[in-house]
Amino acid sequence: MPTITSRVFQVRGPSQLPFYCKPLSLFVAVWLLMLGALQLRISYTSYPDISLGLILFVASLLSFLFGYATIRVAYFSIGYVPSGYSHYRIDITRLRRFHLFLVGIVLAIMIMNWRLHGLPPLFGFIGLDTLDYQEYGSLRQLLFPCILLIFISAPLETSLLRKGCLLLFAPLCLLIYVSRGLMLIMLFQALVVFSMRTSLSKRKIYLVAISTLCCGLMLSDFIGNSRSSVGSAGLLSYMQIKRIYYDWPTAYLWMASYISTPISNLCWIVHVYRYEHASFSFLYSALPIVMTGKSLEVADLGSDMIVDGVHTYIAKYFLDFWFFGIFGINYIWGIIAAYVSAGNRLTRRYLPAAVLLGCLGFIFFSDFLSILYILIEFFAMSVAQQYFTIGINDSSNGTVLDNVSLI
Repeated sequence: MPTITSRVFQVRGPSQLPFYCKPLSLFVAVWLLMLGALQLRISYTSYPDISLGLILFVASLLSFLFGYATIRVAYFSIGYVPSGYSHYRIDITRLRRFHLFLVGIVLAIMIMNWRLHGLPPLFGFIGLDTLDYQEYGSLRQLLFPCILLIFISAPLETSLLRKGCLLLFAPLCLLIYVSRGLMLIMLFQALVVFSMRTSLSKRKIYLVAISTLCCGLMLSDFIGNSRSSVGSAGLLSYMQIKRIYYDWPTAYLWMASYISTPISNLCWIVHVYRYEHASFSFLYSALPIVMTGKSLEVADLGSDMIVDGVHTYIAKYFLDFWFFGIFGINYIWGIIAAYVSAGNRLTRRYLPAAVLLGCLGFIFFSDFLSILYILIEFFAMSVAQQYFTIGINDSSNGTVLDNVSLI
């Protein structure tokens, strides 16, 4: 017999959510954060004029709003307001099958990689011979989404022991693979799910968010320093940090460079890159590794001021389609934002919504929504929530919806 939670959860209203759970607010907040970080000019390679960054922000915001308005006007013209169940229960039996299936995949891939490629990158922290974290392992495009799926859905578990084990298992796996970026995305996605399901007040939710941010900073600092043999000195040298910032705590330097470098790189690309013809190289990240073509190298972009390999979510669309790419990707994001924000769709479909908001929250770094393992996570999470969620129209009469509608 299936085990179903006796507790009935209520779908939160959009007005009860913090700003980072609202796509439009999050989009503007991330862009303001990017511009603030760019204005710091933390590196000798930082783009010197913020006016180009402001132009890109205005162009992106207008395109985003145009896409947002497209859906809103379309819904208004036909008088459509998305609606669905107001309460729900969790089928624990199905949830545990889901977790068992994911844990089995993760362990199988990690054991296979250990046999094929030797010790994972974490053991390099103690001086053992390992491959670089960017080169180690096979089937990572399947492994990483499974790890993310475990962590994001673990809080739905009713057993404290199972919940605790799953919440420790997923970060440990990413730590073994020294994946700092995915660790931060995972924490943010989990924060979004918590914020959409909790009964806490907004003030307490923000306290939890601040604590999560501090935790993410400490983890980022630890992993970043540990995976470089020269620690913080490597950051100062590689990112060409200005000497006036040398006395900053390394955790702050990691965060500032993590945010400012991609937007600076984007500005340099827009400033110097000579566009010739349209291409579709932006699709490479959505394909299995064996099917990807050759992407542009840093040397091909026309400036030696471009450091690291990230250029925000916009750059690859600019390289493929010039300014039309900038307008296009922001228009698409506006459509997505308006679609998920309509009615109570955002909080009703909180698991796949967390993946989308995670992508939107990290647009300062890259376009994660076009990366294969995030696409796998999104579609798997959409199917999974429908698999173990039982929708209820009204908690008082207990009317159960057999099929949980995606829309």
